[in-house]
Amino acid sequence: MVVLAITLLTGVGLYSLHSSALVAAASGNQREARQTEYLGELGTLAMLSDMSVDPASFVSLAMRAQDPCRMNQGYNTTNSAPPPCYKKESSQYVLPTPAAMFEADSFGPYPDIGGSFHTELTDVAPAAWPITGQQMSQDGFQFYQGKLTTIAQLARAPAGGGPPTACTLNLMPIAGQHLTRSHVVLGPVQLQ
Repeated sequence: MVVLAITLLTGVGLYSLHSSALVAAASGNQREARQTEYLGELGTLAMLSDMSVDPASFVSLAMRAQDPCRMNQGYNTTNSAPPPCYKKESSQYVLPTPAAMFEADSFGPYPDIGGSFHTELTDVAPAAWPITGQQMSQDGFQFYQGKLTTIAQLARAPAGGGPPTACTLNLMPIAGQHLTRSHVVLGPVQLQ
């Protein structure tokens, strides 16, 4: 009877230990998912901030840019040129302050986890519909629309240091990935 009771209590203890380990792992996964989602939002907001500085120049640049973008992969270019696309990596942003985009502890206490985002603006064209409450003047002002896509990921940094990479030693050490896609309207702007 005593051996049976000890065996039963040992089983309950092992189950409790395993259950608490699963809860801790689930909590960590949820934290990484939330961090990756916020990183995607940061990429979108950073691109919107770039757009707001000089909307006319930005629209003109985006309509001419021919960057190889992920969102245009598979586009049939047999009878036409690839559609315009403007892209920017998180490492290309220059902040107005001397602070870095990401601090060493931005993604938690572990120094080998880092984040990056890749933002693309595609399908930039004059808006085909009027914006409610806005009067278009006869001065050539126009609203423009486009698709803004941000791919954010948390990943382990390489052993020798440097930014996180998607693939190291034929492994995929990505901790989290999130895609944010939004429809943006710019304007009214006047292109020269």
